[in-house]
Amino acid sequence: MRPGTPLSLTTEDRILLYLSDFRNLEDRFTLPLSVTQKSIAYAAGVQRKHLSRYLDEMVREGFLTETKAHIEGEKQRMLAYYLAPRGWERAVAIKRSLAAIRVPVRDRGQIRSMTLEEIDRATSVHLTFSDIVREAMNVEVLDLEYLNGIDERRKKAMDERLQRLEDYARALMIAWKDGRVSATERLLIEQLREHLGVSREEHERIESEVMEEVLANREGIYRAVAEEAIDDGPITDDERELLEALRKKLGLSVDACLAIEGKLAAR
Repeated sequence: MRPGTPLSLTTEDRILLYLSDFRNLEDRFTLPLSVTQKSIAYAAGVQRKHLSRYLDEMVREGFLTETKAHIEGEKQRMLAYYLAPRGWERAVAIKRSLAAIRVPVRDRGQIRSMTLEEIDRATSVHLTFSDIVREAMNVEVLDLEYLNGIDERRKKAMDERLQRLEDYARALMIAWKDGRVSATERLLIEQLREHLGVSREEHERIESEVMEEVLANREGIYRAVAEEAIDDGPITDDERELLEALRKKLGLSVDACLAIEGKLAAR
């Protein structure tokens, strides 16, 4: 809907409205995926790469609480958000305002004036106020038949998001396969991260998981890098510095690495 219409909210208000559906999170050890950045971005209709700016500002202004928590279905802890008291106060006011308005809705070819609660009751799926506001962002008139497909569209969007993250993880794995990432590879990874809309938090989480897998073959990685250095002749000071940094990164002992180098040199 056009700016200035009843369902046209600011990005900050859409975030508050969405998070108002989640209560008592401050007492939970494990939080739902729904309150992480990727879910908030989708629900509030914000590009993922821009979301952090809004969230950081809202945390500073006391509307949101940010925490790094265990997330359902995820290996790594992730940033999660829930409403602070000031955020609840604002969200309640937003909901009260939305509950009082009527908006035009297309129903089997006819235009009806409906409240948001009536829209929810008229569809076969449960629609929150946040769902309806998000769906209204890109249309002039809401359509009941289209609203019935919200779960399918949400799943498709999340599946596409997951595919992008998997593609990014594969790129990181290729970059880290020899135990190091060159400056050129780092630049290309950063460009890919921005292109795919992967946040820095997601990058850190994925890279950590990749490193765990890489470290599972620590000696093999060290052997591959050392072999490359030895094949060029005596190990130079620069190569020794690189190998030492790699040894520490991989958590290998000096004796283990010297043994690997000795076997390579004796070939």
